[in-house]
Amino acid sequence: MFKAVKLDTGLSETSQIHELLRSAIIAMAMAPGEAIQEEEICARLSISRPPLRDAIQQLAGERFVIIEPDGQALVAAIDIDEVLTGQIVRETLEVRITRLAARHFVPALAKDFEHSLALQGEAAARHDTDAFFALDNAFHKLICEVSGVGNSWRTLRAATGQLDRVRLLAFAFENSFDVVIAEHGAIYQGLRTGSEQAAVTALQFQLDSMFENLRLLRKQRPALFADYGDINFDMIR
Repeated sequence: MFKAVKLDTGLSETSQIHELLRSAIIAMAMAPGEAIQEEEICARLSISRPPLRDAIQQLAGERFVIIEPDGQALVAAIDIDEVLTGQIVRETLEVRITRLAARHFVPALAKDFEHSLALQGEAAARHDTDAFFALDNAFHKLICEVSGVGNSWRTLRAATGQLDRVRLLAFAFENSFDVVIAEHGAIYQGLRTGSEQAAVTALQFQLDSMFENLRLLRKQRPALFADYGDINFDMIR
């Protein structure tokens, strides 16, 4: 991991390392319980320990990492409380953003959405989960940009890291790629026709699928999750 990565000398080392580790944890390239090998990472990225440790401290604050009493950093299990918080933030903000995007949509934007959907179809045909997840995020980022509040994507992404771990894992479910593409297609049609309600209804349908996905994942892969007992999802729906 990271063997082909070269950091940009013009940017903060800590922020770049944080992004690399965060993305690896979300993608399960670093699994819950796995120790972060500082010496190996420093060697591969040609960095010193201080920026790496600063990045690890940031990740601990975001509950991606647990720092043991002896100083060893371990990848944290998925925190369901953080997942549900991310879901609330995403639903609250993205529904509003989608309404604005439908209101401000112009025909010249159609090619961007159609290209995005085409790329998603190609990734689905290859069963390329990582590429599809990136394209899924790019689609929702495009909605933010069209809304006129482009910085909202930064807020969404920062608040939904634990939720993203669940979203990416859910792509392994049967026919999930086709379902997501169909949902995106319905959102796009709502935007294209200027129908705020149609776009929001399609988005809400996609957002609500997270609850069933989370139930299935906790049942099938319980070791990935922090112990949380029974959950009443109706409390936040």
